[in-house]
Amino acid sequence: MILMSPVGTLIENVTRVSGLGDKAGTLIGVLAGFMFAEPGGFMAFRDRFCAIGLGDVFDSWMGGHPNMRYTNGNEMRHALGVADMRVIAERTGLPEPVLAGVMAAAVPQLVRAVTPGGRLPTAMPADLEPLARTCAQAEPAAVQDRDAAPARNIRRWRWLLPLLPLLLLSLLAYCGWQGSTADSADAALKDTRHASPG
Repeated sequence: MILMSPVGTLIENVTRVSGLGDKAGTLIGVLAGFMFAEPGGFMAFRDRFCAIGLGDVFDSWMGGHPNMRYTNGNEMRHALGVADMRVIAERTGLPEPVLAGVMAAAVPQLVRAVTPGGRLPTAMPADLEPLARTCAQAEPAAVQDRDAAPARNIRRWRWLLPLLPLLLLSLLAYCGWQGSTADSADAALKDTRHASPG
């Protein structure tokens, strides 16, 4: 039997409850970084849930509590706020409408993993640090998509490049033709003006 690391077990649990597949690790790394990075660290993260009346629900997620109580996406969005949810969505590459529901499944698992025996951590557990660091250094998926868009647009119109000289020549020829037509019309007009009456 192969024993999994605590982080491996956490990723497996989050994958199972969220259905995220290979994005579960990214979500955990982003959430762990977010959870411990704000001033006040984990306690400040917990206070967000206490502020909206979900302190007892949050405490049920901590290690040592037998019955985890679950929350829903709306409560998760309310606790973290729109701006922070948007940042997490950008970092994970998950659409905002999907993210809240996925976090409602994942956050309790992460809280349980970082609070063994119900002890509140004062810093991020060492085994989570590499994952959180990797996710913090990675360019947000939304930025990658935005940067890829111009390249897609260039590829879309690339077939026109061989035709460009021909198009330019046609444009110049048309402008020359228009110019000669205008000159002929001017000359004809002058001739009519200068013609002596018959």
